[in-house]
Amino acid sequence: MARGAGLKSGSVPADGGSSVTSARSAEPGLRIGDAAARAGVSPRTLRYYDELGLLSPSEYTAGGERRYRDADLVQLQRILELREALGMNLDEIKEFLDSEQRLDEVRAAYRAKREVDTKAARLQQRALLEEALRLNESLKEQLDAKLTRMDAFRATLAKNADRCRQLLTELER
Repeated sequence: MARGAGLKSGSVPADGGSSVTSARSAEPGLRIGDAAARAGVSPRTLRYYDELGLLSPSEYTAGGERRYRDADLVQLQRILELREALGMNLDEIKEFLDSEQRLDEVRAAYRAKREVDTKAARLQQRALLEEALRLNESLKEQLDAKLTRMDAFRATLAKNADRCRQLLTELER
């Protein structure tokens, strides 16, 4: 799973249901309000991210309350980083995270085949590497497109600032 995290968006436990925290659980997880406060977002944001499939809590109590573990908070920080630092919208973030998760799956499958030295295993490794290459190139293209738009915006701001300096200079004459 992505970055060693627990259940991710769209993941379902092996039993096909949702994880339920029991009284015996060593780590019951944070309630939604506590997780939201720790991350600096509102509980509504966490519910919305869950609705969109961006971030699902690792567990639910028997009463249906969400419980967030450290891995969920790491995933939330990744979402916030993509949103705030890179200016991605939520659809872009979902696509980006899905690609990263698939890359993690491809890496694991590739590593599992490293110990096997057969022609079939090498063909599977090749296919996995080709998929990883496509995914990495796609992620890079997404970032390049975002950076190109940001560079254009920055250039416009710089041009406007230069024009203001020029007008100020003209006023001083």
